[in-house]
Amino acid sequence: MASNLRERFGRKRALPQSSLTGDFRFVPAEYTSLREHRIAHEEVNVLEKPLAVDRLYFLAHGSDSLQLEFALCLEGAAAAAELLFRRAEAFQREPAAEAVRDLTLAQGTGDLGVAWLWGREERNGVAGFVRHNVLAFLQGRYETLLEQARELDAALVRTPAGAGPAQIDESSFAVLRVPPGGRVDLGLPVRPGEQNFFIASGGSVNRDPKEPTRHYFRAGLGRGQQLVTVLRVGSGLLPARQTIRITIE
Repeated sequence: MASNLRERFGRKRALPQSSLTGDFRFVPAEYTSLREHRIAHEEVNVLEKPLAVDRLYFLAHGSDSLQLEFALCLEGAAAAAELLFRRAEAFQREPAAEAVRDLTLAQGTGDLGVAWLWGREERNGVAGFVRHNVLAFLQGRYETLLEQARELDAALVRTPAGAGPAQIDESSFAVLRVPPGGRVDLGLPVRPGEQNFFIASGGSVNRDPKEPTRHYFRAGLGRGQQLVTVLRVGSGLLPARQTIRITIE
């Protein structure tokens, strides 16, 4: 199905080069179609391929449930489109070809978007779209899904966007030094309501078991320089990015 979706939708229109420069925070009460929903569970992670801040929400309203994912791709809109098709191909079953709608053409949702109802006798469906460098992917009751997607897209359109980087760049830390196989505290400040995510070019970043709010770098046995990218994420999608340079000597 994924290759078919790429052929049908992925080549129809050029994606913009813009990225969100303002933070986007999801609050159900701000949307007419989601006002009665409550967040039953929420997860935030950083994906490495493509590099993205990923927020997953499980919402409930009576007997209805909605799964909603936002992924801000730091590599741009093309990476968000790739993630859209990747999500669409992850299901164990495929929708009927005639059931898949062009969400952008049908209702102007997203720079690129698709939606489908699983079957005539079912009520659940899927809607996914890309706006700027953000993927929004919804799974739930189809009769309300399209309006929910439309409202979420409108909110993303209102969020500041431009040609700048998809993160807040902050000054790098001074170079840290550590012997082969040794460890060094990263010295990151603890900020309420924020989480730090780490991508290391070598070695590993670990949480201190005695002080869970602190993190340290464990060096490998080889000498040289390694980089640790730190993405600090608050309640929204736009991360603050820092780089720690570590010399293993």
